Amino acid sequence: MKMHCEESTTAAVPIFILCCERSGSSLLRYIIDTHPEIASPAELNLGELCKCLYYAVEGTTGEVLNIADRTEKKSIIGDQVNRIISDLMDSYVIAKKKRMWCEKSPSNLQNVEFIKSVFPESKYICLHRHAMDVVHSCMEITRFGFMPDQLTYLCHNSGNIVGAMVENWIDKTRKLLQFEREIPERCFRIKYESYILNQTQALSPMFEFLGVTWDASLLDSVFSVKHDQGAEDHKVKFSQRIHKNSIGKGTSIKLKYIPKHLLKEMNKLLEELEYPPVGPDWDTASSLYTPRDSGAKEDNVTLNVEEILTRYLTPRIKELRDKLQGRKVIYKIIVTGVGGGLWTIDLTKPSNHLECGENGKADCTVTVSSKDAVDLVKGNFNPVELEIQGKLHIAGEAVLREIFCWFLVGRLQWYKSSPEWW
Repeated sequence: MKMHCEESTTAAVPIFILCCERSGSSLLRYIIDTHPEIASPAELNLGELCKCLYYAVEGTTGEVLNIADRTEKKSIIGDQVNRIISDLMDSYVIAKKKRMWCEKSPSNLQNVEFIKSVFPESKYICLHRHAMDVVHSCMEITRFGFMPDQLTYLCHNSGNIVGAMVENWIDKTRKLLQFEREIPERCFRIKYESYILNQTQALSPMFEFLGVTWDASLLDSVFSVKHDQGAEDHKVKFSQRIHKNSIGKGTSIKLKYIPKHLLKEMNKLLEELEYPPVGPDWDTASSLYTPRDSGAKEDNVTLNVEEILTRYLTPRIKELRDKLQGRKVIYKIIVTGVGGGLWTIDLTKPSNHLECGENGKADCTVTVSSKDAVDLVKGNFNPVELEIQGKLHIAGEAVLREIFCWFLVGRLQWYKSSPEWW
């Protein structure tokens, strides 16, 4: 099922991404924000703002107006909230030298009726992702604490985390599908897997729906242009390219942990979305979406890790020194496994070299396997992703850890003039 507007328009109507959390909205907003006509900031929770302002205006101006007709009163209140938020967002668009804006907060789905009332002409990008990959991603991130709205689902499922995350996906996907059915002419459905695996085929009609020109070359700039930072999935900040590693991970979750009544409901929604169902062989058969190239060879981790690190890190040590703004810091890098060893970046010394075999005191210690170190260098993973998976350990002061993550992916140049993120 694919929905898009019947007529092409250049009107700068608001755009909202609607989705369940952990569905890939951060990467999609990076892609959209790269377009020269659309500004897409990190999460602003405009749906929640619409709701709060609506009640505030209703309790003040709405009462003063003393209008008996509920529909007329609702329209007047919506117009006033529209003006408040539009002034804010129009100023942002002008400052970014663009023409329209797109807001991506997952919380917008829960407040979509307020958005629709305040912005009756808005367009919606309805983003979906396979249930079990969403569950897997939610379980990864909950190593650092549950998202507040997930606690209710955890109680519903007697502490079964898999069941909680499945029910979370079911409720939000059902709501999103119902919304699509209500106003299909203003909704465009896109799947995370589609824009990862078939970028032009998935993204070209989406930009056409938004009323702007599609240019495949913008994909080359997604991670090189500056995007405003804020609340969202931090992994995207450290990405260097669009890759397929996050697709199909849900097959690692055992079928036995999914409550049967939720499995039935989930599969009905997966079928409607034309996704592979979760059947009896789910956790034993290969996923249809698992992005493994046939015949691909494993990375040769017996390569000289020291040569790889020296070639990759040494040219940017001066940049690291500049970012630390005079702080005398010692970083220790411990690589375990085949070809591993211990290296030091000693910024108390004037030289910008990666030193081998130093085992003294360090301000920040980085531990990673040789295979994961190679994947980092090749851009197959980013530091935050490996940290979440427990494959990369960085010990030390928070700001030193953060700076080293940026150093690993060679992206410090974005923030040289932005010390406020410290």
